[in-house]
Amino acid sequence: MRLLIVVCVVLCFALVAVAAGAPAEKGVALFEKKGMLVDVQKFFDAAKDAPRPEGAVAADGASGLALVTDEGVYAFLETPSNADLLKPLPAGTLVAVTGKLLKQGRLLHIEKIEAVKEAAGLDVAKAARDPGQAVTLAGRNLCQCGLAVESLPKTCKLGHLHHLQTADGVIYHYLQTQTAQRLFLGKGSHFKNIEVKAKVLPGQYLLVESFEVKPAP
Repeated sequence: MRLLIVVCVVLCFALVAVAAGAPAEKGVALFEKKGMLVDVQKFFDAAKDAPRPEGAVAADGASGLALVTDEGVYAFLETPSNADLLKPLPAGTLVAVTGKLLKQGRLLHIEKIEAVKEAAGLDVAKAARDPGQAVTLAGRNLCQCGLAVESLPKTCKLGHLHHLQTADGVIYHYLQTQTAQRLFLGKGSHFKNIEVKAKVLPGQYLLVESFEVKPAP
């Protein structure tokens, strides 16, 4: 009887965790997947009508492209090596990617990428249609100088391009709407604590609705 009660309690906690959103997996893993490169700034239906700033990062850069696979959406680390490998591959290209994945950011370091003719089981439209989940997130607005990317390479040679990193280490990426581009570029928020109201879209991309820079503790 006591064992049954313990099992029930554990299951209840598990269900609460799922309902609240299970924490992201952490660590670096080997990555080998086929998928499609997409222009992430134009990809999500939920962001179609969001006002856009002038001078958003071009779609042929590491920030402009994302990878859609049968297991979801992934962002690319903004490193010169990633940018060089992605440069000849436009959005819409089917590719095979080998490299390493930072699980808590769904961030990819590419070791090899090549165009392919097919990617079985791929449903790009499903990812594009995802309506997202409304959230309020608190964390620090960090460029790669400060991001915790474990053993993966990091550099700000392409510019100080920012992400939101929460206290539990999860990393989110900004869609460059008019509201969010200041965060992406770190204007007034570089290495500062912020609170963001947004929709979380596949790949941990944020469609920011509003944000507040918090005073230093």
